[in-house]
Formats: sequence, structure tokens, C-alpha cells
Amino acid sequence: MFSKTVIAMTGGQFTDFSPYVASINEAGMVAFQAALHDGSMGVFIGSGAPEAEPAGPSLARVSSHPDLNDAGDTAFYGGDEDGVDGVYLLRAKALHRLAAPDGELSAIGPLGPTIDEAGRVAFRAHRIGGVSGIFTADDTAVTTVADTSEGWSRFHGLPVIAPDGSVVFRADRKGGVEGIYAADGPSTHAIVETGRLFSRLARFPSATDDGTVAFAATLRAGGEGIFSADGRRITQVLGPDGAFESCRGALLADHGVLVAIARPRGAGLGLFAGPDPEFDRIISIGDELLDSEVSDLAANPVSLNSSGQVAIRIRLADERQLILRADPVGNWVDRWVVGGEGLEPPTPSV
Repeated sequence: MFSKTVIAMTGGQFTDFSPYVASINEAGMVAFQAALHDGSMGVFIGSGAPEAEPAGPSLARVSSHPDLNDAGDTAFYGGDEDGVDGVYLLRAKALHRLAAPDGELSAIGPLGPTIDEAGRVAFRAHRIGGVSGIFTADDTAVTTVADTSEGWSRFHGLPVIAPDGSVVFRADRKGGVEGIYAADGPSTHAIVETGRLFSRLARFPSATDDGTVAFAATLRAGGEGIFSADGRRITQVLGPDGAFESCRGALLADHGVLVAIARPRGAGLGLFAGPDPEFDRIISIGDELLDSEVSDLAANPVSLNSSGQVAIRIRLADERQLILRADPVGNWVDRWVVGGEGLEPPTPSV
């Protein structure tokens, strides 16, 4: 179902792509972080041919994945030669620092940012006094979305900016409830929380333009699955009683395009475009590739577009590393049920 294009490989100008994932925009352009032979680090963009090119100036370090929008703007965490960390935006090969430790913020991260089409960036950071939070930044200001001085105890995964300007994020509430939430200015509502149906939620939910969220979760009745929530109902996409023994995450793009990060029974962790672990397998640990074998792979919600193309960081058994793009062969056929009859209504607003 998928062809595979090598975007970049270690052994030439690149020495390392780990530990961060690659991102992809709607045009199939892939952005990734790389270390170079001279010790510098940079963000690169490529499509497979010609060779990937720098998105902008190199930095002393790049400390997250880069996220790429359709205009070619790229957001990431990094540090300059003076050791100053920050949230950076590359636009037309010019480097802009949108946020940095200052009088309000004490540290940037962990994990990485996401960017919308207007160039607004969502990210995690820590404030002075040990407060952690979700923030957005653009050319004019840094705005607090949610932080642990309020009702939150901890944040996870990547905050995602929806087209309506709301920010979707995974958090734990004080008291132990885990949830996925959407914040729109001063208003925040729960998309799904642990309780009657779920005992645990995975850390990396995905969100689409229409507000649908996909996520992996552990059912209180037992077993792991992939689920979607659209504000009206929660739907099981992949259940614990089928061919998969565990589910790590779900990548969801517009038009219901979904890729599961899951482990089939008796097989290695992989990426799957549908419920059949053989027919729908994109790539898995243990697969043969380039005269070697896949020993590790990584992708997260920034790694899928609505055409079904997936950007994947791969390590081979011979220690080569790849940035790979998997492309659906022919027209995308949605093999999942995203929507449909719901398990239960969504969680009430917080």
C-alpha cells in the first residue's frame, strides 16, 4: 500500500537524526533535525530529490523536532552560540526567536512545538517559580494557554493549534484525572477524560481541522485501543480484542486519515494504515530495508499529512539512520472507522 522514499541518510553530510521525529506538510515536504560532521546542527527540508537543503542558518544545537507548515515556515527549539535556548521560527531562511528564558520563562520544552498556517507556534515551557505550562507565540507576544498554577498538575505530548485558534493539549488535572483538552482564550473544555471508560490516556493525541481528536488509551475494562472524539461522541477505532496487543499512539490528519502506532500480536512495533497488521502495515521494527533491518522507528502527530504521507525516522541494524517518507500507492482508502456509532458522549466541560 505504501512506497518509500529516502529523504536523507547518515554517512554523507549527516551524522545523526536522533532523537527527534520528522514532520511533513501538505505538499509532502519533510523537515528534520540533523547533526553535521563539523559539530553544528541544523533544520533541513527535502522531498527526496534533489538532496535535502538547510531551512536556514545552523545553530549550536537543535533540541526538538521541527514542525513545518504549508507556507514553508518551520518552528523548533534550539540554542545559539551564546547558549541561549529558545523557540525559533525559520521563515524564508531568516531565523526569528519567538520566545526564550527571560523574566517570565525559565526553560523551554520538553518535546517540541507545533505551528499553524499563520506562523503561530504552540509549545511547552517552564515559568519562574517551577510552574510548567502550555504557551503560544508569534512575532508580537507570548501567551499563556494553561499552567500548573491553575487546576493542572502536569502536561504531556505536543500542544496542537487548531484552525479556529484553539489549542488542544494532553494534561493531568490536580486530583489525578488524565485528559485531552481544548483551550480557546479564557475558555477550556475537556474532549475526553479518564473515568468510567478509560483508566489511562496516551501522551500524544492528534487533532484535525474539524476538531476531531484521535488518541490511544487503556480501557478500564482492560486492554488498549485507538479512539476518536469529535465533541459529540467517543468512538473505538481499534479495539483490544483484535490483531494488536498494544497501542502506543494515533496520528490523525484531515479527511479522517489515520495511522496507528501499535504492536501486532507476536510482532514488532510499527505504523499501520488500517486494522490488518499485514495488509495495512506501513513499516515495522524487524522489516527488511536497504539490505538491513529496521531496529527502531519514530513518528508523532506532526509526521502525517491529509494525503496519507508519513515522515518516519528510522534506525537500521547496521546503525545507519534514515529520514523516510512513506507514500500511499494510488488513491488513499480510509481503512479505519473514525466517527460512526459512539461508545459514550464526551466528557463535560471543565
